[in-house]
Amino acid sequence: MKPFITTERLVIRPIEIGDCEAVHRNAGDPSIDMMMFLPNETMEETKEFVRSAVTEWAKEEPEDMEFAVLLNGEIIGGVNLEKCGNGRTYEIGWTIRRDQRGKGYASEAAKALINYAFEVLNAEMIQAHCDSRNRASEKVMKKIGMTLVDDTGTRYYPKTGISSGEYLYAIK
Repeated sequence: MKPFITTERLVIRPIEIGDCEAVHRNAGDPSIDMMMFLPNETMEETKEFVRSAVTEWAKEEPEDMEFAVLLNGEIIGGVNLEKCGNGRTYEIGWTIRRDQRGKGYASEAAKALINYAFEVLNAEMIQAHCDSRNRASEKVMKKIGMTLVDDTGTRYYPKTGISSGEYLYAIK
């Protein structure tokens, strides 16, 4: 059964085919330049991303779960859980539309998904990576109870050729 998670202000549900335009408006924002896996170039790239996510949700046990984050019925971002290694560790990531940032929605969605992972998926650990320059994501990680595990990582952005530091946070 696909999860449908509600918080005080948000609905978090599996991504659907009909979400393509809203996902593209969010992911296509050029200010989102520190995300590794968002389909931000073309609408066709976004459609493939959404199709792939919907296909993954059709599996009995999805390993890469893309969720839409809705505020008052409107998609304002996304949050993701992906199984790592043994399947008891999950990677979490999020993005919130520019005009909705700074209002606590990323923290609220991430915290709800962490609770889901521990309570329903029996996760042992949730981890998250961020670009060392991305203070907003680092702030979310701290706010939701994660602690810094490694600050020596590096990430490379093939589209821009830029390399940066990378942080790894986790919660058990």
